[in-house]
Amino acid sequence: MTEVFATERLVLRELEDADANFIHQLYTGSDFRRAIGDRGISSLADAADYLKKVLQNSYREHGFGLWLMEFEGQGVGVCGLVKRDYLPVPDLGFALVPEAYGQGFAREAAAACLSYARAELGLPELLAIASMDNEASHKLLQAVGFKPNGMIIEPRSKESLCCFRWTARWTEEGA
Repeated sequence: MTEVFATERLVLRELEDADANFIHQLYTGSDFRRAIGDRGISSLADAADYLKKVLQNSYREHGFGLWLMEFEGQGVGVCGLVKRDYLPVPDLGFALVPEAYGQGFAREAAAACLSYARAELGLPELLAIASMDNEASHKLLQAVGFKPNGMIIEPRSKESLCCFRWTARWTEEGA
């Protein structure tokens, strides 16, 4: 297990091959597909393939990616940084299994990801995108410091998405 960082309640770690069941559960959920989109996962084999080719490959290619959020040893969602071809800088992404809604996990993980992006990766800014009707994500993004930044058209789906921008705050010591 490659732990990336921990918060008061969560461990965020790199996704492993053994997490294919969790990815299948999360990515095939109706809430995920409605709010985030269909990633072409319909079977456990699809989830394992996506895990290797997309999620794990991001760690090697970019040094970051979506990390598994664990609470008391159980996966509750993913949160992390995604490099998308159509965005100029990485974006913050997150998703929870329905059983984890309303417990503050996404906000806690998102805030920790921003600290990690600034302190460990030296990223001066991030973007985040969300469906126009995903008010919960809009509220969360603004609560952790993102500001509305117009709209963007997702090239594959042609969906209009709300865009948010976060700019790192640096102290004189550089932290």
